[in-house]
Amino acid sequence: MVWRRCLPRFVWLAGYGLFAVILLICNVRLYAPVPPAGEVAPEVDDHLRYLRRRLEGGAGSDMQTLFPEGYFFSYALYGLTWVDVGLPAPAGSPERERALAEARWALQHLDGPAGRAVFAEWLDPPYGMFYAAWRNLLLAGILLLQAPVPANSMEWPDFQAHSQEIADAIAASPAPFLPSYPGQAWPVDTFPAIFSLRVYTHLADGRYEPLIAAWLAEVQAHLDPDTGLIPHRTDYQTGQTLDGARATSQALILRFLAGIDPAWGQEQYHAFRREYLVTRLGLPAVLEFPPFRPGRGDVDSGPLLLGTSLSATAAFMGTSRLYGDREVAAALWQGGEAFGMAVTTGAGRCYALGLLPVGDAFVVWSKTATPWLAAGPPPAYEPTLSPWWRWPLHAISLGLALLAGTVTWRFQR
Repeated sequence: MVWRRCLPRFVWLAGYGLFAVILLICNVRLYAPVPPAGEVAPEVDDHLRYLRRRLEGGAGSDMQTLFPEGYFFSYALYGLTWVDVGLPAPAGSPERERALAEARWALQHLDGPAGRAVFAEWLDPPYGMFYAAWRNLLLAGILLLQAPVPANSMEWPDFQAHSQEIADAIAASPAPFLPSYPGQAWPVDTFPAIFSLRVYTHLADGRYEPLIAAWLAEVQAHLDPDTGLIPHRTDYQTGQTLDGARATSQALILRFLAGIDPAWGQEQYHAFRREYLVTRLGLPAVLEFPPFRPGRGDVDSGPLLLGTSLSATAAFMGTSRLYGDREVAAALWQGGEAFGMAVTTGAGRCYALGLLPVGDAFVVWSKTATPWLAAGPPPAYEPTLSPWWRWPLHAISLGLALLAGTVTWRFQR
């Protein structure tokens, strides 16, 4: 029958048409508008609406089955993103009040049994540095949303007590980086703790400034000898480097270092940018390991594509935005929009077809990166990307379209 002869042709043509449309969308998204620093992209509200719905549906527990801190990060990053969204809004405005309510909702889930389940309470500080640092950071953001902090703030006594716990643990530690799990220390976990203490000095008094200065001196004495950057993993008793600098931790360390010590942060940022920022098939990305020390992906980095880490690249988008590196931030933003498979439905907006909500949380946290404390004007950066960086991607897309068209045409014949 005629329809039996025509059906395979129709399927091939429809498949080619869909493929061509996807390629076209990806190439158009390479020119997606990037909001200036301090402004929130219109689609962020859709992202947050999607994340809230997924978290209410149990996404945090689902992510815990995939990542050691999947539950905790899903809620913590959701709350921190709302802090970033709310801070640019005027004090007392509906936007800031909504941000405060959502950040408090996230904190409630961190304080529950599921939020603490994987952490050891007997560590110093309690539940280990990862839990204590990120929780105190969210507390600090919640208080910044209320600044000047009212006398009846429900979070202030909690923030005071936990800040002191963290400060005491750091002062008593023989190494600058405290363990997050028994016998295991990752330097990145201490940085949000120190940044939360810096926020304390902004909100109240400078009692922790000597501690922060002494800690920074210790960190500078325990750098990765190969790169001059902060190591990925260290001995919790001596601070000795066990695993050299890696992008998955550096992207986060640099984000916090911008508020802890802006001058040194700039030095570290330039060094990282010089060694780890690359292009792959024209697309800007971040190497997980430095070029002279390749390695394999793991649970921290995820699978590596031509040596680059998708998670580190997404996190570095927010870091470069925070440092005022407009060229790199815009290119990473547009590359993510092009190949992140973002879709918008009535339920909100998500990446990778909604398969990894904690990944969405990282991306939207990066897209809203904003300084929590006063920052000076960004320095000038040397151009690192060609103005024509998109053209290899256009050429590859055109080649794929022609190849697919040729195969379809030959099948039709």
